[in-house]
Amino acid sequence: MKSLIRRHPIWSFLLINYLISWSFLYPSYQIIKQNNEITPLALIGLIGAYGPSIAAIIVQSVLDKKQLKSLLKKLIQIRSQWKLLSFVIVVPVILYIIAYLISALIYNGNLDVHWMLGFSNLSFWFLAALPFGPMGEELGWRGFLLPKLLDQFSIIKSSILVGLAWGIWHLASFSFPGAAIPDFLPVSFWSILLFCVNTIALSMVYTYVHLKSNGSVFMAIILHAFFNAASNIVFDFFSETENFTILFTTYCLNIVLAGLCGYLLIRKSSTTL
Repeated sequence: MKSLIRRHPIWSFLLINYLISWSFLYPSYQIIKQNNEITPLALIGLIGAYGPSIAAIIVQSVLDKKQLKSLLKKLIQIRSQWKLLSFVIVVPVILYIIAYLISALIYNGNLDVHWMLGFSNLSFWFLAALPFGPMGEELGWRGFLLPKLLDQFSIIKSSILVGLAWGIWHLASFSFPGAAIPDFLPVSFWSILLFCVNTIALSMVYTYVHLKSNGSVFMAIILHAFFNAASNIVFDFFSETENFTILFTTYCLNIVLAGLCGYLLIRKSSTTL
């Protein structure tokens, strides 16, 4: 087993990651659906949510235990990167605001800003997003997998591959409405495909932050949390929750904007590295 991991670290990481995550997440979602609430037993899903990080630790321990400490240090790698920290906090929300404003202008959506509601819920949405996807996944995706791919492939190709692996990882979450695919979309082949396009597009932005932060997982976690929270934050500011056309168009436009933004940023970064 160890020799197989050493020969194929990337595939080993993916297989261990998917096995752990799907084995715990799928039963957890089914328990919640059957009981219409989060029961104590359903909390086994937390193990699955941390599958990428657990897999990264297992594989890195086999490859080189001395490097495991360096991997874990990425979780607290902050330094004095205040400009970059501002980027990871502001950009996900700004992109979603732009996407919403374009959609609202096209389809006569609400443009009245509800400042009090928006700011009062901002920290709640961030903190609600933080413990699950961001803290459970990023040690695996951007701490372990992305650097391994960058050793073999171009920046663009590595970003696409991480985004694809990241999208596929949500397979168990597709069984629960709203867990991955937005709850205003039915789960279908096309919505799953669109979700994977979304993770690939977002992956471009994550790669830019990875390059600029010298591989900081801390920065990736904060970025992940704000990308997850961005739609809720923006819809609170504009009190938009029911117009399907605007919700769907905003979602699609955000994918385009994030992908374009990330692509341009990493292209620029690659010329200066």
